[in-house]
Amino acid sequence: MYSQTFSRQNPGCIIFLVDRSDSMRASWGGSNLTLAQGAAQAINKMLFELCVKSTKVHDAPMYLYFYVGIYGYGLCPRRSGEGVESALPVALADRFIVPLPELADHPLRVQDGGPGARPGLPVWYEPAHGYSTPACAAFEMVGSHVKEWVAAFPSSFPPIVCHMTDGLVTDSPYKDVDLAGWARRLTQISTDHGTTLLLNAFLSPSDATMTLFPDNARGLPAPGPGLFEMSSPLPEPMVHNAAAADIPVGSGARGFVFNADFATLVKFLAVGTQFNVHDETYA
Repeated sequence: MYSQTFSRQNPGCIIFLVDRSDSMRASWGGSNLTLAQGAAQAINKMLFELCVKSTKVHDAPMYLYFYVGIYGYGLCPRRSGEGVESALPVALADRFIVPLPELADHPLRVQDGGPGARPGLPVWYEPAHGYSTPACAAFEMVGSHVKEWVAAFPSSFPPIVCHMTDGLVTDSPYKDVDLAGWARRLTQISTDHGTTLLLNAFLSPSDATMTLFPDNARGLPAPGPGLFEMSSPLPEPMVHNAAAADIPVGSGARGFVFNADFATLVKFLAVGTQFNVHDETYA
């Protein structure tokens, strides 16, 4: 299981699911960013890295190795209210999971600096925060579109969902199912090579000790234990990614991080999304 490579024949699917509730306005400890700004910068960096990985020849068209989606829950700027919506750039606003080359062609802007920003980096996702935290509804929406993608690409590596939140949930239970139940439904969606993988980044403004890829929930503040249990055990490719990044992981480690700083959040997302691509021309 989880042995399929990423290729044009069998592309991957990477989803970023972002908490945009009011509490994401909190300051990210040790930085001049809010939690919402930190999550946005990490997403844009990961999308850029995927674009680089998918560009085999300079100035040549980008290869379609990945499909991507960005979902936000809480404040929905395009609907002027709260709920769940696609957070892809406005040119793709009526879409949910799109080919990476198409996303690459539609950045919102290019960064010109600012707090923690890297000038020249394309921006596809802007930070937002407001209203409550309808995480269950978000998992339901993501699951419905992941299921559609899996039906179209049953031989691909399973979808990877990267969820960033400050942990609070306001709609559990939703349709008589709690958040853990919606997470189970999502992670039961499978391709021929395994079930959908869920990574949870529990962001915090506190100065508590960071926890990265733990194998148990001891010492985590609420609702950390619940988020840990929802998180997928790391499959072998992610264990290798962690080792390559000098991140020790034990047996039973899960795709979970608590109270990461920006550099650690980027490493966490990279372990979950940075895989080698394989193409018959460049084998």
